[in-house]
Amino acid sequence: MSWKLIDDPAPRSGAWNMAMDEALWQDLEESAGGECVLRLYGWDPPCLSLGFHQRLEDAVDAAYCREHGIDVVRRPTGGKAVLHEHEVTYAVAGSAAEARLGSGLAKAYAAVSGALKAALESLGFSVCAESRPARLFPGEAAPCFEVPTEHELLIGGKKVVGSAQRRGRRAFLQHGSIPLTLDYERLAGASGISLSRVPSFRASFAGLRDFRADLDEAALRRALADAFRAHFPGRWTAGEPTVAQRRRAEALLSSRDGGPEAIDLRLRDVRG
Repeated sequence: MSWKLIDDPAPRSGAWNMAMDEALWQDLEESAGGECVLRLYGWDPPCLSLGFHQRLEDAVDAAYCREHGIDVVRRPTGGKAVLHEHEVTYAVAGSAAEARLGSGLAKAYAAVSGALKAALESLGFSVCAESRPARLFPGEAAPCFEVPTEHELLIGGKKVVGSAQRRGRRAFLQHGSIPLTLDYERLAGASGISLSRVPSFRASFAGLRDFRADLDEAALRRALADAFRAHFPGRWTAGEPTVAQRRRAEALLSSRDGGPEAIDLRLRDVRG
């Protein structure tokens, strides 16, 4: 398979990031023999992303988000709420024709997890993969990082990567957050969760700089790119989204009205 690396240098809004991820997935879903994509990116302003099936009233404190300048966006994938701020986010738009990605959700998830694990290990981290599946309920008031699911990565017993996936007939989208640092109180506030839960958060998940304070974001991006190239050998090129992919992302943005199925749930559309 052919692969493209898109290493976005400047952080973008949550609405744009989710629209671009979906555009890459849709492009591959509709094309026969299209190239897979690994995209690395950041967020500005900070953004709380919700899983596709989460209800706003269960997962967001709209007043807190407005007061603290935090956007709110719905992911096209499942899972729980994630506060994106000081992190590197990865997205894989993968083809079902890529043998190394397997034939289903679990195999693809495991294959991507293997590349992520190799990247972190190349930076000196001692990483293990969660072996037990977790039961997740859309209405449960728990952030994504508090509940490790099968194949997700732990350092010192704490979850350090949070991922989610969505599949079509020909392609899938998997993306995830790799935090450098975490603000647990800010996550609780944005999610409408009591601050009494913060000690549990600290015990359950962490940013990479909790284990290596000098970790450079650029080094993490390089490690991710190198590990994916090694795990998914083929013809790799580096570049940007195509004109057609950008237009698709822009169309997705303009078509969303903030309703329950929307990707773009910026603060003017959130009802507190």
